[in-house]
Amino acid sequence: MMQSLSPPAQRLVWALMVAVGVFVLFLLFERMLGRFGLDFIVYFEPTDLQEDRRLPLDGRESTEYAIRTVDTFDAAASRQPTTLMVHGDARGDVDFDVVRSEFERGTVVIVVNMTPTELAPLVDPGIADVATVNEALQAPFYTLIAKNEEQCPAGLQPGCGAYLVEARNFTDFGELASHARDALNVRLRALLTPTSEPVPAR
Repeated sequence: MMQSLSPPAQRLVWALMVAVGVFVLFLLFERMLGRFGLDFIVYFEPTDLQEDRRLPLDGRESTEYAIRTVDTFDAAASRQPTTLMVHGDARGDVDFDVVRSEFERGTVVIVVNMTPTELAPLVDPGIADVATVNEALQAPFYTLIAKNEEQCPAGLQPGCGAYLVEARNFTDFGELASHARDALNVRLRALLTPTSEPVPAR
């Protein structure tokens, strides 16, 4: 059957088959996170935070969400997480050069109690320009940022590449983990979608 197709059609069929295969692997990956307790979100939250500034403990340790809390930034960054989450109240202990590097390579980043405007000069100025904030933010809230690796070589900007920049009030860890998985999905769909022109390298 493949031999009867023109070369461009063959390439398209192969691309679609690879896309389906990677999507299936992604679904299996999500199930493995919950079943085997692998880390999906690694969260740096220092122990000296005021209680009213912390995210609640209830539900945080559920294997379904695959969240691991650590008390140093180095411990979080060294795990090379799929999602790196840090608490904005501890920004003095956060190496934002590392956060920026993780964001550039496609890691989903979540920062608690920092608005997109506050985060933009530390990671990417375009964050403030493309952010979605659907409600008045009250602590605890978080800003989630993610972009497709090697997209938008001049920084985040409307109409360039695939990205997600949103600020939301914290409701529970289930919603937060779901939001992070949605961001990862946006990245994967962009990686799997054939483009007519090659993506410019950084």
